[in-house]
Amino acid sequence: MQTRFKTLSMITIFIGALFFNNGCTQDQEALVAGVAVAAALSSHDEPKHYDRPYYYHNNKYYYGGSYKKGYYHHGKHKYSGGHYYHKGYRHHRGNRYKAVNGTYGYYTSREHYNRYKYRR
Repeated sequence: MQTRFKTLSMITIFIGALFFNNGCTQDQEALVAGVAVAAALSSHDEPKHYDRPYYYHNNKYYYGGSYKKGYYHHGKHKYSGGHYYHKGYRHHRGNRYKAVNGTYGYYTSREHYNRYKYRR
């Protein structure tokens, strides 16, 4: 919930700056654009989507990056050691495994997430 609030706040600031750009310096405009990009590339504490590829690392979910040769690239960051999920498979350190619901951050639906998260 807190991550959603932060994201909405950053998007609101960005939109406000675009529409009310009276007297902003170029540095201020760059700051607002950077904040909006950071919000778009942010991580989540719980899964937001169950139908698209994602990367799970240090109890965070990342969407929108790419996975190549055992590394996940997200924005300017390069991660290793996490788990990348795509089409029912888990990729970890260059190896591919069948994804198992409730393990290593993989859930097929919100219902499964709620069921498994309280078992921990």
